[in-house]
Formats: sequence, C-alpha cells, structure tokens
Amino acid sequence: MSHRSVLRPLALASGFSLVLGGMIGFGIHTVTAPASGASQGDASQSQTVVPVTATATAEALEATTKQTLPAPAERLDVTVAFAGDVLLHMPVIQSARSGDGYDFTPLLEGVEEWIAGADLAIAQFETPVTPAGVAPSGYPVFGGPPEIAAGLAATGWDGAGCASNHALDRGFAGIEATIDALEEQGMGFAGTARTEAESKVTQFYRLTLGGQSITVAHLAATYGLNGLPLPAGQPWSVELIDTDELIEQARQARADGADIVLVSIHEGVEYQTKPSARQREIATALADSGQVDAMIGDHPHVAEPIELVPGGVDGDGMWTIWSMGNFISNQSDSTVGPNTDTGAVAYVHITKEGSDAVVTAMTWSGVTVDTAHGHHIYMLEDAADGATLGQISAASVQTRKDRLAAIMGDAPEQTEPPVPSGATLEVLPRS
Repeated sequence: MSHRSVLRPLALASGFSLVLGGMIGFGIHTVTAPASGASQGDASQSQTVVPVTATATAEALEATTKQTLPAPAERLDVTVAFAGDVLLHMPVIQSARSGDGYDFTPLLEGVEEWIAGADLAIAQFETPVTPAGVAPSGYPVFGGPPEIAAGLAATGWDGAGCASNHALDRGFAGIEATIDALEEQGMGFAGTARTEAESKVTQFYRLTLGGQSITVAHLAATYGLNGLPLPAGQPWSVELIDTDELIEQARQARADGADIVLVSIHEGVEYQTKPSARQREIATALADSGQVDAMIGDHPHVAEPIELVPGGVDGDGMWTIWSMGNFISNQSDSTVGPNTDTGAVAYVHITKEGSDAVVTAMTWSGVTVDTAHGHHIYMLEDAADGATLGQISAASVQTRKDRLAAIMGDAPEQTEPPVPSGATLEVLPRS
C-alpha cells in the first residue's frame, strides 16, 4: 500500500506558494504572489524591494522551484495486487464475529505483508454488503457485514471490483451499502454505481513519486446476475460484460488521462482450471482493441493460468490471469471440491519512463484459507518446505502448493512480498 496524499501548499521564497498533489498530474498549478504593499520582511533590515511584475514572478518561481522541487523521475516502477473472490459464506461471517459486531482483520492479517507491499491493491467483492438493519446471510443469497470493508482496508487493500453474479443479491440497496462501506474506508470501487452520473465515471488511482506519476484506470464487469433483472430505471447499477462498451470506456479513460487500463472480468466455468471459450473471446476482443493493458479474471472459484494474449496496447501482448480463484470463502475439498480453498494473488508490474507507461509482467503467489480453524488466510510462499501454516498440516500445505503450481504452469511466481516503491497513492472519487 502506498502513502495516501493530501494537497498541501509548499512554501516558496518571496511569499510564493505552490500547491502540490493530485492536480499536478493534470497540469493544474496554483501560484500565489504577495499582495501589493505587503511586508517583505523585517523592517529593521535593509533590503532591496523588487517590484512584483510578471517577469519577476516567473523568474522567482523558476529559481525557487529548481531549489525546492525534486526533478521529475525518469522512471517509476509500481506493483498492483489483485486477489480473487471475497466470498462471505455464513461460516466465514461467524468466524469474524466480535462482540456485537464483526472484525475480519484477524482472518485477513496473515497476508498483509503481501498486500500492503503493493503500491495499489484491489480486491474482488463477490458478495454485497447488507443494507442497514438487515442481518447477514450466506449462500444462495449473499449479504455480508459492512465491517468486511474495514478489514480489507486495515490489511492493505485500496479498492475493489464489485461486478459479480451476486452483486444484486441484496437489491439496489445492497449496491448502495457496499459502495458506502468502501468509500467510508477511503477505497475505490468499479463495476457498480449508485447513480447514473457515477456509472459514467471510471475509477482512477494515481501513484506519484518524485514528480513522476502513473494513473491507473480500473474497469469491472460481470457475465450476469443469476437471473435477477437489473433494477427498473437503474440499468447502469451493475456493469454487464459488453466488450464494445468496455473498449469504449477504456478509450475514454485514456483520453481522460489514464496511463494504464486494467479490466476485471467476472466470467468462466465454475471449478474448471482452464479458461472457457467465452473467456478467450472476451480477452481477444480487449487485446485486439489496443486499449487494455491487462485483464484480471474471477468467478470460477479456482485459479486458472496466466497468459500473454496476442495484441495489447503496443502489440506486445495483453497480460491476463484467467481466474484468481477464491481469496476467502468456506469452500474446500470437503464442501465443494479440490482447488477451491486455494487461489492466486496476481501482481501487475508497471513501469513508466517519461510519458510512456507499460505493463511489463504479471506474477502470482498462492493464497489459502483454513476453513477448519476460523477461516484465517495465509500465503503459501510463507511456508517453508515441510512446514505448517497456522493449523494447516504440512502435508495439506504441500498438496495445495503442488495443485496450484500445476494449474499456473510456467507463469512466473512471486516468491517474496512486493516492496513498495514509496509512491503516494490517490484514490480519485467517482462521485
């Protein structure tokens, strides 16, 4: 997780102030000169007063800026982490029970180093939050406590994709409650909206370091809503997969200043470890458009491989993880089937030199949940050979590692937590 920034005036000589922060990326600078006749210092000291002219102002600003502001970084390397489905079955919710409320932080903190180490981290909200006064529920009509957003934020998450087949399980009020909970934690959101105006605004994240910045746009869409119709008069509330529309949104995001466009796609065949024909069709369309830098898949509840799909922004391919599987859930060998208790965290590696930004690679690390002992989650990479993870036996850890490695194939594995670049993160509002 990067440091979050606040716009603050940076004091300059001769009474000038330069406002720094998110506006710099859009070329908006505010400079304030001393008012005519204002004191120029201690009257007991002799000095030469230079009239405040446009030329003098420009010269003073230029001289002071050179002394005060860091030179723009020629290169900035950042990492964006994505994880699979946050799938709140009732046993998971019960494990988070704390007094009269819920606290998901103890369940999630085992992977914090691997999430907070990324410069930007985006989770996948498979299930909505319940509206105020409504009790949580699990399968088949989900609704989680709003405290899930606080738990995610506390363990390094900065945003969420909210488009899923369960997005409307709690109706439009559930969409509103979910976004409200995320916003309360300062997190971004994509794939759902509370108003038509909000639905037209893409979620942007800006990372800034040393005068260089990378603006990331995040889009999200789902294949369907389990047969539920979109709310009457609110067809914009959930983004359904329409590749032409997604491509147009990506194109507009670039026109609005995005350096990188990442798209979350909720699609695939559940419990299958290979991408479906429909997943490939979607990826091909996005890659052929030249507008999307990477596609991040979820929904099958098991991991699927990483692939460099031909095409992409510069014709060098579009990095794609077909599915990340589950992040936290109650699914396991004993409840659903193999591979459901283990998923992948995908890391999108981005470099910007000058004005050119590119996704250079996508790596993965394994994440697994202990469904038998409180639904605590762990990174498989944290277990040395022959070691346990929490109360997960060494034999089970090794089985999970072997299964996931077989699924991911030759895709490069992230074997150490990411190291933050030091960039400041801004979550730009959509409303």
